[in-house]
Amino acid sequence: MEVRIQSNDFSDWEGLHSLLQEAFAYMEGRIDPPSSLHKMTATSLQQKAEEETLLLAFNENKLIGCCFLADEGEKMYLGKLAVSTTCQSAGVGAALVSFALELCRAQEKRIVELQSRVELEEVHAFFRTFGFQQTSTTTHEGYARPTSLTMALEL
Repeated sequence: MEVRIQSNDFSDWEGLHSLLQEAFAYMEGRIDPPSSLHKMTATSLQQKAEEETLLLAFNENKLIGCCFLADEGEKMYLGKLAVSTTCQSAGVGAALVSFALELCRAQEKRIVELQSRVELEEVHAFFRTFGFQQTSTTTHEGYARPTSLTMALEL
């Protein structure tokens, strides 16, 4: 498996969009409100990659995982971590997170932060294995209860 930062030669934005849709499909009917992925398109993902760092995982040139890193000064925000359903539990997500953390250390970031929906306890447990801890909760507009957990890792 190869993990790399998106480069100018990447052009499979439809494939990236499909990967994210496939990987996030298990959340349908499980999280409320629905994922922001529903509003994203291949074009908006390409624009996101121009503003943020896109990490990609490949197996024999097949796209199998991704995540985005948004630079927020001394902090980096990790978002849209996704692994193809055929490769889940094979270490792809861990490899992407490890690569992301090393990149953040190399850029002398102090904190890596992410948000995960309250309902996704297995996701919280996954990030805890890297040392992430819950720092707060947030509530989407129109909701009276917390809908997301904010987790952070001090580097």
